[in-house]
Amino acid sequence: MRAALSRRILALLERHTPEWVRRLEIRILMNLAAESFRRPRQSVAGLPADEALRTYAAFTAASMAETEADPRRLYDRAFRLGRRLRRLTGLKDPADLQRLVFWLYRNLGITLQGCLPGKITVPACYFSGFYSPAQCALMSHVDAGIISGLFGGGTLRFTERLTEGRGRCRACFGKEGESL
Repeated sequence: MRAALSRRILALLERHTPEWVRRLEIRILMNLAAESFRRPRQSVAGLPADEALRTYAAFTAASMAETEADPRRLYDRAFRLGRRLRRLTGLKDPADLQRLVFWLYRNLGITLQGCLPGKITVPACYFSGFYSPAQCALMSHVDAGIISGLFGGGTLRFTERLTEGRGRCRACFGKEGESL
């Protein structure tokens, strides 16, 4: 029942995402980043979504430049967030989870193509204009955690990145022992 309702809501949000929903998503990520980097939270409340996203990107880039970040800490907090989203939505079908991931990332200016689990490409990423290759690699622990939490486990591995001057990011996501 919860999954059916979540599918309907997701279908509506895929067609039109209200500004407040995008702002809420960015605020949640800002809080996750502040906690992960052990820095004071920076408020994005009241900002338009595009400005909140810019603030989040600048905050995370500055945090990585100023503090020693723990990739495991980023992953663990993001995994818990993904797991909470899975429980909240009741979604378990991989096709539904893929739609949710693709929609969440689209809200952040990240275009995902392909299949989850499986191979994905990222032809456009808002954050590629903010992050160095090393920062991108570090922040991908957040992506891995969220996606793994939503899918109930798994590993995300990047083989190409926009921040390395490539035309797109390439990655694979799957559970241990699965062939991709």
